[in-house]
Amino acid sequence: MLRTRLLSAAVFIPIAVGLMWLGGTLYAAALMTALAFCGWEFARLSLRAELRLNAFSVISGILALTSLQALQLHALLLPTLSLLLIGNLAVMLMRYSAEENAALRFGLNVAAALYIGGLGMHLLALRQLEHGNYWVILTVVSTGMGDVGAYFIGSWCGKHKLAPKLSPSKTWEGYFGGVMFAVLSGMALSALFMPIVRLLDGVLVGALVGMFAPLGDLGMSAFKRSAAVKDFSGIVPGHGGALDRFDTLLIGGTLGYYYVVWFALGTF
Repeated sequence: MLRTRLLSAAVFIPIAVGLMWLGGTLYAAALMTALAFCGWEFARLSLRAELRLNAFSVISGILALTSLQALQLHALLLPTLSLLLIGNLAVMLMRYSAEENAALRFGLNVAAALYIGGLGMHLLALRQLEHGNYWVILTVVSTGMGDVGAYFIGSWCGKHKLAPKLSPSKTWEGYFGGVMFAVLSGMALSALFMPIVRLLDGVLVGALVGMFAPLGDLGMSAFKRSAAVKDFSGIVPGHGGALDRFDTLLIGGTLGYYYVVWFALGTF
């Protein structure tokens, strides 16, 4: 298992870093494709035998939101959100008489599209900032290293359960190990990216994503436990599905974006 995880990381990490560094259409297309896979994985999750989400609705919502950010058509955000909500509402009303779970399905379809697409937009917005290649790599790598630290420290000395009902394998030792790895990663990258990224920026971005990105992992664990599955899919060998990798990145990318915009670039 560990060998498979390491081999997958050895293949995907250089590709991901290269795309983040290059940016542009290739990065946007790759990220939007990954987020669409996240939406497909969530939609196919059987929370209950009789409850199945509409994959088209979820994926189209994600792609609509992220396309607006990719093309920077911010004036169309509110009309797009309105169409997403009203369209799903209309579908729910048409199906209500035949499906007793139509109202619940409506809520989950909208929530999935807004959660994955709305937070995923920040990974595009972060790259579009001035020197965005530095900022997105700092944020994504620090978030990923937080995951790595939590896994290895938790496996090595984890004893105190963090959230036993949601994710029995996660421990407080692993959590603090993840925070430490994220901060150290941020510090190392700030040294590499100076003077664009200050040491303080590296420390604070690392601390933010290390402390709060695990919320995404725990949140998605709740859905997986409801569906009685370990991973969203097996698309990434040794790591599970796309959403198993993006659960923390969605939170980390959002936090990284607002830190950079409000504090690092001084536009707060």
